[in-house]
Amino acid sequence: QTILFHHWRGCRRRSAPRVWVQCVFVYKFVCAMMEKYRLVEEYRGEGDEFLEEQSSVEEVRITHLGKPKNYISYAMSLFADGERTVVLKAMGKAINKTVTIAEILKRKLPLHQTTALSSCEMIDVFEPLEEGLDVVTNHRHVSCIKVTLSLEPMDVNHVGYQPPLPLQELQPGDAALEGNSRSSRGDGIAT
Repeated sequence: QTILFHHWRGCRRRSAPRVWVQCVFVYKFVCAMMEKYRLVEEYRGEGDEFLEEQSSVEEVRITHLGKPKNYISYAMSLFADGERTVVLKAMGKAINKTVTIAEILKRKLPLHQTTALSSCEMIDVFEPLEEGLDVVTNHRHVSCIKVTLSLEPMDVNHVGYQPPLPLQELQPGDAALEGNSRSSRGDGIAT
């Protein structure tokens, strides 16, 4: 797919009909070749330290499949249980969701924020389904983000520092009502 994208981008610049036909041919060729392989292993290469750093603060790992509401509820419960700092970590497609979740949390509590970006190498190993083909290894770089949210002041000289929002912009509203609404509807566990 990477080869196809760069080739297509070059085609668009030249905008010749003959070149567009070549793009379609390349796409069909790549698709036909990938039908002869299957993904057998996917692992992280260099740059993995960014996401794997161990710390004493609670962390929330966000994926592109999870619902933002669940991550927000979990982070709010961590703050309600006395945590002073929570770290949101994500990579790839989940980065947009992580930024959205951080902004929603900042509108519920007066949180200081630092953001750090990095990338890590992902290695995909494809095994051939037919005889005579070699094992294919694909190296790709995936963006990573780490958002640290804290009730306590943080280093204001950090490149990714953002101060808390003014108190007039906070909307804590539904955080206090979540527990009451579940027990009144009868779909939660009453205590």
